[in-house]
Amino acid sequence: MKKLLLLLILSPLFMAFQCETENECFADITKKEKPNLITIENLQTSYNVGDIIWFNSTLERIQNFENQTETIDLFSFPLDYGFGIQFYKSSIYNPEIFLCLNNTTTEITYGSLNQTLGCNLFVYEKIGNELKCRIGVKLLEPGNYKLSIYNISTFRETGLNCGDKGLDINTTFSNNNQQEINFTVQ
Repeated sequence: MKKLLLLLILSPLFMAFQCETENECFADITKKEKPNLITIENLQTSYNVGDIIWFNSTLERIQNFENQTETIDLFSFPLDYGFGIQFYKSSIYNPEIFLCLNNTTTEITYGSLNQTLGCNLFVYEKIGNELKCRIGVKLLEPGNYKLSIYNISTFRETGLNCGDKGLDINTTFSNNNQQEINFTVQ
């Protein structure tokens, strides 16, 4: 009788846990747009082998968006900020060869290169009331290249959890108000 009573009490509890796993939940990501947040310091159409393309981005803690009265405190999100790039080289055999940057192909003044979450994620460094990132990509081989940026986003190395609040800012390069550049290395 005790076993039957225990089974009747515990079975709704097990079913409740089972329902929890079926209902997926996601982080609450606020999506915004703000152009010109990343600068290429030495934007050119042609570089020499050994040159470095420098990406520089400084984000003030308080960001104004579409509406001047709409501001967001970047520090209100207890997550890291970063932006990613897609870096391609073209060849006769393959029009787009994806290049994965590492510590030997980059120089870092502010921020870091996070290789744990995949390729080419540049992480901002918190300095005072700003987030800063200044990363140089070494151009080590001749060829034709294409480089495009991902959004500036909040992230956590272990992934965002259910109920996390995050921010995703769609942006462009300040030099050309585009998300992509093409260049040649000689």
